[in-house]
Amino acid sequence: MKKVENLLDRLIDKLKEEKNLLIESITDSSVSEKLMKVIEEKREILSELSQFSVEDLEQFQDKVETIQSMSRLNLNIAANNAQFIEELFDIIFDEPQKYDQSGSITGKQQKGFINKKI
Repeated sequence: MKKVENLLDRLIDKLKEEKNLLIESITDSSVSEKLMKVIEEKREILSELSQFSVEDLEQFQDKVETIQSMSRLNLNIAANNAQFIEELFDIIFDEPQKYDQSGSITGKQQKGFINKKI
């Protein structure tokens, strides 16, 4: 059971590292290679953990709950990063406004970056 505990501890460390890299990646694109390496290491640990039964993990319920919580947090950070980048592209490459026959403006409304909800 020491191996299971060791794997869970390693996974928690990788999730912490992943969180930091996700936060840093929004400002520094060079972090992406490190992030991909951490994700791959995390997959390897999960693959090793999948070889154990549920009963083997039951005694480490607190660590499993920590892992679930951290995974959700990292997923939210990644989703927010993707939404932020998408909104930046929308602002930068916004499609032009068009006028219909009545003179009304159609298409996306122009919004400044400051006025957007992030």
